[in-house]
Amino acid sequence: MSRSGALSALVIRHQLPHRLRIHCTTEISAAQLELIRNQLERIHPGVEVRATAHRHGVVISHHPDRVVCPALAADLLQAALDAQQLHGPATPPTPLELWLGETRQGSIKVLMALAIAGWALPILPGTPFFLMAWWLGWRPEKSEEAQLEPAALQPGT
Repeated sequence: MSRSGALSALVIRHQLPHRLRIHCTTEISAAQLELIRNQLERIHPGVEVRATAHRHGVVISHHPDRVVCPALAADLLQAALDAQQLHGPATPPTPLELWLGETRQGSIKVLMALAIAGWALPILPGTPFFLMAWWLGWRPEKSEEAQLEPAALQPGT
């Protein structure tokens, strides 16, 4: 059921090898469209979902070598329309975000190696490299002893 409490009827308008168009009686909100897009992207990477007919339907396009099951797409659309509160999965990271994360981790490793070398060699300052690695997000790992300390400091009952 949708927000109004009425069942939304789904009709598959047409299906081609690389495209599927589904029409529904209720309007699809932007949040619902994003939920549908994220769910289909997780199942079929590279799929494109866009609203049609003044947000009363969706068009699902994909590569000709991949087939999206119409029943699965209709079920995802029906689930998105029936959801009371939209708590869908987070959007998958973009290739740029993945590359930036990998680059950041590589930079942290290099800066920490230079910081350790700087503390061992008197001519190379280590503190600036350590501070730059800290700024990029490096944090020391917590050991099991450090995790047990707060419990040991609490007064017993």
